[in-house]
Amino acid sequence: MKLSVIVCVYNEINTIEEILKKIDNVDLPSDFEKEIIIIDNNSTDGTREFLNKLKIANKYKVIFQKKNYGKGNSIITGINEATGNLTVFQDADLEYEPNNYSKLIEYLEKNNLDAVFGSRIMHDEDYFYYKLNRFAVINLTKIINFLFKGSFTDVATNHKLIKTNVLKQLNLKSKGFNLDFEISLKLLKYGFNCGEIPVKYFPRTYKDGKKINFLDAIKSLFIIFYFYFKSR
Repeated sequence: MKLSVIVCVYNEINTIEEILKKIDNVDLPSDFEKEIIIIDNNSTDGTREFLNKLKIANKYKVIFQKKNYGKGNSIITGINEATGNLTVFQDADLEYEPNNYSKLIEYLEKNNLDAVFGSRIMHDEDYFYYKLNRFAVINLTKIINFLFKGSFTDVATNHKLIKTNVLKQLNLKSKGFNLDFEISLKLLKYGFNCGEIPVKYFPRTYKDGKKINFLDAIKSLFIIFYFYFKSR
């Protein structure tokens, strides 16, 4: 069995080395190996040069975008490159711990699921630094659940573990942060079996480099209704 880890990167020179070390050192179930696919979205802070050294060393599969096409585009590029049985998404900013991978895999296999999300909402603790972000996540999730008959608590989580063959069937289109919502609603719309487990979350501030904003929430709402009214 193989796990494909898709790492989306944009101007993360302060965290990229540490997150890759964590991914390298993570313990997976004994029958799993991993491939690490890094998509750089045209970084300008030295990240690209750092990753180029790793690419020359042939340690990871590194893909450089010619310009900033958006995070969603980077994930779709990574999905097209993935050869594992399962795929998990990993931001390079240290907000999510790679140690979650084994828990996600075990829950998926135990419950015979197609996808498992690592929810930041299932905990009693409030991990969100900005209350508006939490409000948007909760309410956009509720809209998806209502329209597509789901039971998610956090469709915007980065830690999504999904069978690779399922991901490749979704015909994903969104180029920005709204891809998280397209993935979630299509899993429900097409009848795939999904579950969630709680994960810890270590949010960063906009000063630290957080990139998602209120406009992304508006775009995500548009995507939800667009695919609700659109046929397969």
